[in-house]
Amino acid sequence: MLISVQYLRAFAAVMVVLTHTAHKLNVNSVNILDWFEIGHYGVDLFFIISGFIMCLTVEKKSISFHSFMKARFIRILPLYWVLTTVALIIYLVEPSLVNSSGGNTSILTSYFLIPTESKFLIRNGWTLSYEFLFYLIFAAFIFSSRQKFYSSLCLVSLVLLGTISPIDTVIFDFITSPLLLEFFFGILSYKIIKQEIVSPWVALLLIIISVSLLITLNAFGPINSFLDRSLYAGLPMFIFFVGFVSLEKYMPKFKFLYNVGMSSYSLYLLHPFALSGVTVVFKVFGLIEIPYLYMLCMIIGSVVSSYLCYIWVELRLDKAIKNKSYVATLAR
Repeated sequence: MLISVQYLRAFAAVMVVLTHTAHKLNVNSVNILDWFEIGHYGVDLFFIISGFIMCLTVEKKSISFHSFMKARFIRILPLYWVLTTVALIIYLVEPSLVNSSGGNTSILTSYFLIPTESKFLIRNGWTLSYEFLFYLIFAAFIFSSRQKFYSSLCLVSLVLLGTISPIDTVIFDFITSPLLLEFFFGILSYKIIKQEIVSPWVALLLIIISVSLLITLNAFGPINSFLDRSLYAGLPMFIFFVGFVSLEKYMPKFKFLYNVGMSSYSLYLLHPFALSGVTVVFKVFGLIEIPYLYMLCMIIGSVVSSYLCYIWVELRLDKAIKNKSYVATLAR
């Protein structure tokens, strides 16, 4: 795994954590993070990273549709299902603690990541629905030497279809969402970076441009367009991604940041539990009135608990499933 990509995974996950931390603070009448408006852009960066990493995954390898999708299921679903079950137990005991902002919660669609108007038990799970839609599109052309081109064409075509079609249903809106463009940005990033056409100075300029755009968006809000967040969030993150990863050969390895990147999936899924846990403790001990301590403990608690989850749960699940698959293969 590229060091720069691991750092970006950490950055994306922490952005999302900060957004949800700001929400928790606000719910408890603490407004010290109200100024931070772009944390949810971390999701857009994750989608770009996914497009890029899938290109790396199939690079110079002969992979079937079955093996590709199996690897994606093993990577994504076990930890998600474990934490969804934890959320289900909480939901059955005290429903108000899950999706406390309101709306219906669906148990069945939560496990199978089926997009509906209801919320998942782990609300962040909606992004995994898009991940699997992209995996299916990407894998559908895995037989072709022009897989990346056809995948890109399909992604862009679906978005264009969504903009011109009068159909308005949850599933149709899902499969034609402008968010699909961000996976295309990931594929495009792979093509640009692989050709090594971005010099270090240009890479630095791209980073400066993208950071300037993000600061402006944080200050003045998003730009309305038919492409929605794929334009105002996806485009700056795409520029940032290309610039940052183009500097890979100059990246020093900081163990802490690298480990946060390695555990970013656990961090993404687990942090709502950590934020709620810290909030309960602070309320019990009457410490909510110390805002900066409250905020710091939520962030640190999320990072630490997620890394432990990565070591004790995510890696062990992955190893156990792969070993079982290996034994089953030998048995045949």
